Amino acid sequence: MRKIPTLYIARTADGIGLPLPSYTSRYHVGLNLQAAIPTAMRLEPGERVFIPSGFEIGIPDGYCGQVVSSSHLAQTQGLVVLGGPQIVHPADRGPLFLLLHNMSAQQIVLHRGDVVAQLLVSPVVQVAWHELTEKNALTSPTSEVDDLVLNKSELQEQEADEGDSMVSSPKRVYKSPRNRFSGGDSEDGG
Repeated sequence: MRKIPTLYIARTADGIGLPLPSYTSRYHVGLNLQAAIPTAMRLEPGERVFIPSGFEIGIPDGYCGQVVSSSHLAQTQGLVVLGGPQIVHPADRGPLFLLLHNMSAQQIVLHRGDVVAQLLVSPVVQVAWHELTEKNALTSPTSEVDDLVLNKSELQEQEADEGDSMVSSPKRVYKSPRNRFSGGDSEDGG
């Protein structure tokens, strides 16, 4: 059985009377975050606003919180979490505020208790850097990222397919995950 991490939560004065964040169903991965505003609020087109979520959270070590837009509100009204995902670190303490942006050409009216965003809690790791001194060390056969980088012969084939017979210098070309699995050529450059 999988161990479920515990998220510690404390209601703030703004959140009194609102339900705690919850999942829409057992198949949803985002906790619904509500607008803990005292009265209705109008957001003009292009306006950005910080609003309280009504609680403080304690993310467990080894996890991070990501505040993301509600796909329904983003699609139907143009309301998004600005700079999303908004990252909540395990070290962050204090009230959680949501930075919302009205990207539509229409005024949006928010009411107390409206679901305006979602909180994803995901396991994360911290990494250590190891700087490589060889220029092409990441493209060697022992590299763990070979599936992401085209080797020199693939690069020459790709350039030949594009009608470019001159190869001035090797360059790294990355395949996007979509193209990597579908076998198509990438347009992403590195």
